[in-house]
Amino acid sequence: MDRRKFIQNGGRLLLLGGLTATSGYLILNKKVSASCSVSPTCKNCGKLVKCELPQAKEVRDERKK
Repeated sequence: MDRRKFIQNGGRLLLLGGLTATSGYLILNKKVSASCSVSPTCKNCGKLVKCELPQAKEVRDERKK
């Protein structure tokens, strides 16, 4: 293996690793944290529909009224 192929393979692996790490972070980041509280920001949260926390259920019930 010459130097050129070594650098190309290293760059490809670095790029692949970066894409994998970024994808994993974005997938795992969608989880709702338990530190959520009833606040105006909860009403604007994109995760409100699937959130199972009691605070989110209260906000959804308020919207139904």
